[in-house]
Amino acid sequence: MQCDLLMSNSRDSKTIALVKENIGHIFDGSLPHCAETFKLGLKKAFDLKKKERQPPSAKLRCSNSGCAWYRNPPPYSSVTASVYCPCCGYYYYLMCVECGCTRAALSVSCLNCGGRFI
Repeated sequence: MQCDLLMSNSRDSKTIALVKENIGHIFDGSLPHCAETFKLGLKKAFDLKKKERQPPSAKLRCSNSGCAWYRNPPPYSSVTASVYCPCCGYYYYLMCVECGCTRAALSVSCLNCGGRFI
């Protein structure tokens, strides 16, 4: 079951078959000298899979393409209490750099792509 989870994103059937075969050899005891190393490798792979499931990070930028904050999004700490762009005099909304969705109600992450604002 863990092997299937680990290889769920792989598209190459040869790679999947090779990994399953090697895991089978370890569990039947034919490769005892590799078991501990392989266990550590699997643990690292599962840790990386967990990190992939976390929402991505995103920045906020001004929706006005002529604004300096459109080209160079500011750090989140400088706009935490605003839905509008302070650089433009509060005439334009702030939006997510990743997907272009407008920020809503002082949220700490994008409601569309789920990216956490940094």
